[in-house]
Amino acid sequence: MSATAFEAVAYGVDDLTLGFDMEGSRSVPALNAAAGSQTRRGKMLGEPASWGKWVHLLGRSVSFWKSDTKRLYVQAKLADERELCPPREIAERTQALIERMAAAGIVSYERPWVTRVDVAVDAECESADGKLLLDALVAVRLPNGWRTTSTGSPRSTVYFRARATEHVHARAYCRNLKMKSGQPYGRIRLEAEQRYDPKQCPLEYVEQPMFIAEIWKSRYANLASRVTRLAREVQAMEVAERMRRGELSHGQAERLHLFLDLERLGLARARYPKSIYTARRREASKLGYSVTECGAGGLDVELADLLAAFVRTVDKD
Repeated sequence: MSATAFEAVAYGVDDLTLGFDMEGSRSVPALNAAAGSQTRRGKMLGEPASWGKWVHLLGRSVSFWKSDTKRLYVQAKLADERELCPPREIAERTQALIERMAAAGIVSYERPWVTRVDVAVDAECESADGKLLLDALVAVRLPNGWRTTSTGSPRSTVYFRARATEHVHARAYCRNLKMKSGQPYGRIRLEAEQRYDPKQCPLEYVEQPMFIAEIWKSRYANLASRVTRLAREVQAMEVAERMRRGELSHGQAERLHLFLDLERLGLARARYPKSIYTARRREASKLGYSVTECGAGGLDVELADLLAAFVRTVDKD
């Protein structure tokens, strides 16, 4: 399989959580009195609106006030919905957020620091290739004793987790399934998650594109393994894709899939009456499937080849 099976269409930061030390700020009384909902992360600032929808104080960015430490945490959304913030625009967009906070009466006397950053690359592909990539990632051997887990039936998300905890270092998933739009497995997001203790990562670090790139590459750039897609899986995905494109009717797809399965096992001639067997063989040939190839092996690919388009996008930014 060629690396061109994936076309990278977006790269950047999804979430960026900023910490603000509000000690001595004139904003503290207002934050203590501000409307919000108590959570384990602190008071989530905002209020319910019509139809029970919650309206955050800072729009799409979610803010949490911890009165005991006098710290404000803002899970910043620096890009429009469904988009990623390009690394070179982080400084400009975080400054715009700080100015918007000031307009709302929230001012800190110190520069913010970062407690979490999520870096992602999105690529579009055929459904079969997207599913193959997720299957390959769940079987990869990770560094640092990390392990993989997955969710979905069929699999739609793969997590890279710490050795002995549920802490997530990265996730790979189908954006189309999550957003309920587009073809299943047609848009894959590879996302790296990096966390920091308070005041350990100045915002100035994250504003450097190279810093952002290294976070993502530390999760995905050096993965290596070989994955085999069984012949039957390759066949099923191909037939399903042709059915989606309207090249096969549902009935044709079902007949073709069963016939090729039986032919691969050497059972078709014995299970079908002669006239039906001849008709199925003729139909398969007309649709472009050579019965003499039914015993062909599966598809072997290197994980590095599947990831190549993602890695190139990060390297060239």
